[in-house]
Amino acid sequence: MGQKFAAYNTQGAIVAFYDSVDSPAPEGVAVTKITDEQWRLLLAGQEAGKRLAVNESGNAVLLDPLPPSRADVAATMRAGRDAAMSVTDWLVSRHQDEKIIGNGTTLTADQFAALLKYRQALRDLSDAPGWPNVALPVAPDFVTAIA
Repeated sequence: MGQKFAAYNTQGAIVAFYDSVDSPAPEGVAVTKITDEQWRLLLAGQEAGKRLAVNESGNAVLLDPLPPSRADVAATMRAGRDAAMSVTDWLVSRHQDEKIIGNGTTLTADQFAALLKYRQALRDLSDAPGWPNVALPVAPDFVTAIA
């Protein structure tokens, strides 16, 4: 093996590793020399969740991950909301089917109303003050007992 290199983009993020013998860097790619030990440490750090970068001095370094963006937090909240809606879809369907069949319903009228209010609160969540840094509404007790 030859000299190792860390390639980085215009923001300073390390995007690839090269070796002068086995896999030389393409022409025009910005690189910095690293030792075999640095290469191992960088890979281990990346596996542990660190970011790989080149600092102002041109040295390869490990950085803490960036905090999630507002869009990332919003996407996570939407996924949680969608999952909560999905968990209760079958309860709504079952109740409506039971009403149509006419043999009585598993949920009482009050439980069904509470379920519909919960689902509406989930739908309204993205309009809540502080979105996306809000908590999901709490599901009615009978929903968590069944699910």
